[in-house]
Amino acid sequence: MADAREGLCLCWLSCCESLTYKARERLKMAYPSAQAVFDGFSDALLPLVGEKAWGELSKLRVKDLEKLEQALNKHDIRFTALTDEDFPVLLEGIVDPPDLLFYRGTIRKEEGMAVAVVGSRRETRYGREQAFQIARDLAAQGVTIVSGLARGIDTAAHRGALQAHGRTVSVLGSGIMRVYPDENQDLAEEIIASGGAVISEFAPHAQPLAFRFPFRNRLVSGLSNGVLLIEAREKSGTLITVGHALTQGRDVFALPGQVDAPGSAVPHQLLREGARLVTCALDIMDDMGWRREATAEQIKMPLPDLTNDQRRLYDALCDEPRAFNDLIAAMGLSAQDLNVLVTTLEMDGVIEALPGRMFRRAR
Repeated sequence: MADAREGLCLCWLSCCESLTYKARERLKMAYPSAQAVFDGFSDALLPLVGEKAWGELSKLRVKDLEKLEQALNKHDIRFTALTDEDFPVLLEGIVDPPDLLFYRGTIRKEEGMAVAVVGSRRETRYGREQAFQIARDLAAQGVTIVSGLARGIDTAAHRGALQAHGRTVSVLGSGIMRVYPDENQDLAEEIIASGGAVISEFAPHAQPLAFRFPFRNRLVSGLSNGVLLIEAREKSGTLITVGHALTQGRDVFALPGQVDAPGSAVPHQLLREGARLVTCALDIMDDMGWRREATAEQIKMPLPDLTNDQRRLYDALCDEPRAFNDLIAAMGLSAQDLNVLVTTLEMDGVIEALPGRMFRRAR
């Protein structure tokens, strides 16, 4: 950060949860910098920020900037301001860019290729699998996957990128210290450890309140070159992200689904209105002009080393899913031996179990 003290003063303002957007704008009009607000703090700020925010800022100011910095360092929380050299360039040009970003992990000024994958929290198996596979295949080609760490499609997209050992970035609708949902705390740590980042513009301890999620969606699309929508119901909050993407000049992609599935309504509507149809990662790579001399086979994840029987089972699932008893007959194995093969390949992510004791290739 060019001016460390200015950055800490911005943190001081950002840590005041009662400070509204309009109040921030009034402060910008009245003071030349965040340092000037901190150093000139007095009753004169009351009409600008309101009594509640004034009281909160006053309490935070008593702790002083050094203790604030120590608290951030204790939890390995860093920050970057809009005027800093490492601030993400894609966010600089959006409407209403954040003054400050808190983050853990590795932030980049330029992501190169980045795609946001968003969708329903009440996803189907189809949506979850497609989000995982498309994100995995994009990440394997060096594309950064951006999402919101929510249940459903977001989680599947992050996990897909991680399986490909690629980069993924999560933008929270809460503070860095309040990962939501709780069950994704471990996923957040995986993202950080893998070289990705968990980002928030809210105070580190900010609660996951409903109004914050639509507000953060502008950053999900803003950090990306394009946005892929996978399953969303009518009146879905995901449409807010799509709206931001269009305003920001980002490309919008949609995955088609079953015509009678509730989660297909919004993607199909977007496709009718001109969104780009996606069936695999290569569609996005081609439409974005990120073509390589790679083929569809090269984009697939490599298989682990397989024994002869494991390879026979994998090949037996080449064309379509097959039932357990059908596989026994086709491979000439006992139920016990086939169970061992099936369990091993499932654990390795090579095949997947379906309802009714059916199995299919996972790759």
